[in-house]
Amino acid sequence: MSTKTLIKGQYTTFGPDEIWTLYNNLHGIFRGGGNTSSPKLTRAAGLRKTDLRIVYDPIKKQEMVHPDKTKGLSFADSIETLADKKLEGWVWRIPKGKTLPKDLTFNVKDFNHPLLNVSRIMSVSDMTELLVELAKLMEPCYVKIGKMGNIIEKHPGALVKVQQK
Repeated sequence: MSTKTLIKGQYTTFGPDEIWTLYNNLHGIFRGGGNTSSPKLTRAAGLRKTDLRIVYDPIKKQEMVHPDKTKGLSFADSIETLADKKLEGWVWRIPKGKTLPKDLTFNVKDFNHPLLNVSRIMSVSDMTELLVELAKLMEPCYVKIGKMGNIIEKHPGALVKVQQK
């Protein structure tokens, strides 16, 4: 197990087996914008180039995702953080203790905003497959965030923010 800690103003990378050393007192890591049946990890048009470093490889004749410790798919430390960012949609979480698929990692500069990325260069289709695998690990929180960051649906068992130690 890693004993990494965050250094103010710098990104720290946490691998698949390390992330819970940082988020050890949370129920999980949250992602908003999903629907009632699945978390939203990709768009219909594919991965967003603003979220990841995607470069066309002329030899392989395909787009490749490169590790970049300053980028990634946004997650949050709580439902409240997602609501504060006014991210609409159903909230899902990676439950505490789940191991990320190999070759995925989190880049963290701010405790409340971990960024999911790759740990090695891979094709966009390979990353998409890893995201499908990750989605199978995720659980619904039974909370929906509406316009203006309002939590408009809440069900028994919905999670609230756990304070950082």
